[in-house]
Amino acid sequence: MSSLSKPKDLDKTLFNPHKISTLTVESIEREKKSPEFLNVGEEIFGDIFVMARKSKVIGLLGDTSQGKTSLMRFMAGNMAKQIDSDNGEIGLFITWEDNVEDFGMVDFANISKIPVKSLYNGQVGEGEFTRMMKAAAVRAGTPLWLAGHSEVSEARPMLNMTDVFSICDNLKNKQNKRIRFIFLDYLQRINREDTKERDTRMQFVKIMDMVKNLALSYQVCVFIGSQVRRDQVEKTSKDRQPQTHWAMETSNFEHSCDGMMSVWMPFMSKDIYKVGDSLEAKVGVDNQPIIVTKELTSIEILKQKKGETGIRRYMDFLPEYGMYVKHGTAAQVRAEILRNPNA
Repeated sequence: MSSLSKPKDLDKTLFNPHKISTLTVESIEREKKSPEFLNVGEEIFGDIFVMARKSKVIGLLGDTSQGKTSLMRFMAGNMAKQIDSDNGEIGLFITWEDNVEDFGMVDFANISKIPVKSLYNGQVGEGEFTRMMKAAAVRAGTPLWLAGHSEVSEARPMLNMTDVFSICDNLKNKQNKRIRFIFLDYLQRINREDTKERDTRMQFVKIMDMVKNLALSYQVCVFIGSQVRRDQVEKTSKDRQPQTHWAMETSNFEHSCDGMMSVWMPFMSKDIYKVGDSLEAKVGVDNQPIIVTKELTSIEILKQKKGETGIRRYMDFLPEYGMYVKHGTAAQVRAEILRNPNA
């Protein structure tokens, strides 16, 4: 047998039946004692989506301007509320898109219920300023770290995956933090120079391999967003909810992900839908038809190795507050916020 065919460490790659049972029991006992599963948000799937746990990679598919970043930000915020910050646990959101200040403004808006536009334009009244500063204090105590660039930066750093590993190493070994989850926003924006590949397809294959290694190396849950193929979107007549094979650039995306979701805002498919159109007819006595609105957002579980798939949720997205609410309640929630913004 040639040396090339031998595993690097046979003790870590070959498991006898007794070892398999022992490791499986230990895994179940660890989960029972200290659950690693993180809920992505009751508004989304609650405990139906079970893949947000250590060493897993979850892909999120969406077309341009369909809410990938907003959904990832919302899920990260929900997950950050569940971790033990007193013992050094944190979440990490790495962005190649928004600067830190824009990200923070959405967080402030979500907490204070001051619209993002008002914060962005500095249109904050005396009463709102107090709410804004309370939101700043809440955000300062939220264990969700960001990596990317500031609006006062001279240039965007255009991080590659080697940089991402360096950031995680710094957090773990220099700052004594335990990273529970990482969001990468998004695949097509990641600098590919460190892949050492000339072919674009192979560059993305290498990046997804490194994303999986990131999840394993730091025992974290990694979410990564990806664009979908435009030709696939354009040839789809009505239901443009992205599916697993729509991922742009790489078939390795589907194979590397332990779980996958997709997001779609029907109103943005302006060539086929307008406000008031029926997306789904009424089914059953108690159900209501799904009517297209500017807020309507559809999220579907495409893949999860230990749970149900094909489940679709309809919600309303309020961009001014960076929040998702129950489908059909956008107007009600907005009115309640205006009546009682301090609630």
